[in-house]
Amino acid sequence: MNRLNLPDVTVCAVDCLNPMLAARALAHSSALCDFADVILLTDSEPSVSSPTRVVKIDRIGSSAEYSRFMLKELHRHIATPWVLIVQWDGYVLQPRAWRPDFLDYDYIGPRWPWFEAPQDVGNGGFSLRSLRLLKLLARPDVPTFGDSAEDVVICRALRPALEAAYGIRFAPAEIADPFGYEHALPNAPTFGFHGAFNMWRHTSDADMIELFRAMDRRTFASREFAQLMFRYFELRKFDCMGALYTRIMETQEREHVIAKLGEAGVPPELAAACLDMCARAA
Repeated sequence: MNRLNLPDVTVCAVDCLNPMLAARALAHSSALCDFADVILLTDSEPSVSSPTRVVKIDRIGSSAEYSRFMLKELHRHIATPWVLIVQWDGYVLQPRAWRPDFLDYDYIGPRWPWFEAPQDVGNGGFSLRSLRLLKLLARPDVPTFGDSAEDVVICRALRPALEAAYGIRFAPAEIADPFGYEHALPNAPTFGFHGAFNMWRHTSDADMIELFRAMDRRTFASREFAQLMFRYFELRKFDCMGALYTRIMETQEREHVIAKLGEAGVPPELAAACLDMCARAA
C-alpha cells in the first residue's frame, strides 16, 4: 500500500496520563502516512519508536489544563502549516479517504450530531488545525472560557468571531464526514475516528484487553468507557466486558456507572442487567 505523503502536516498527541497509548496512536497514524513531524508532548520520557519524538512539557493534570494548553501553548511546538491532533482513542484509519481540499480549512473535526449546522464541526480528539488558527488562539486577548472543553471553545464560543474578524475557515459537514467520525457513524470509510466507544470497530479484542490493563485507572472515570462496556454487553463479548468492568469498578460505584449509562440513553433496568452480566464475566 502506498503511504500518504503529507509534507505540510505534523501529527501530534498531548498526553500526560497515558503517554504510551498516545504513542500507539501516533505509531498507527505514522505507519499509514508520511508526516513532516510526529510529536508526543508529555511530561514523562516514554520509550517510543521512530519517527515519533518526545517533547517534554509541564505536567497536564486535568481536562481544564489540557484545554488551556491546546488553546495557548500548542502553537509553540508546531512548525508546519497544519497539525493533525490525535489521541490514544482516535487516529488515522484510511489514508485513501484523505482529500486535498482538507487543507483548504483551518479546522476540521468529526461532527457533533446534537448541534445544528454550521456549528456542529467539531470534535478535537481527531482534528486538523492550521498553525494560523493556533497562533490566533494563543493571543492574550482571546479568552479560554474557564474550564470549557477546548474544541467547544474553538468551534462554538469563538467560531463567529474567528470567522468574521480573521476569516478562519471551519469545514462544513460534507467535508468533516469523510475526514473522521465520532458519534455520527459514517456511510463510507473515513480518514480517521475518535472515541473509546468506537475502538471495538478498529481494534482486536485481545489488544483492547491489553489496553485496558495498561491504562491509568483515572481514565475509566469517563462516560465513554461505560458506553464501551455497554457495547460489549450488546455484542456479548464476554472477555472484553469482564476486563473493562473490572477496571471501571476500581474507582466507581455501581450507581454511578448506571447513571452514566443513563446519560447515554440506556434505561436503568437495562444498565443494571449489563452490570450484572459484566460482573459474571469478570
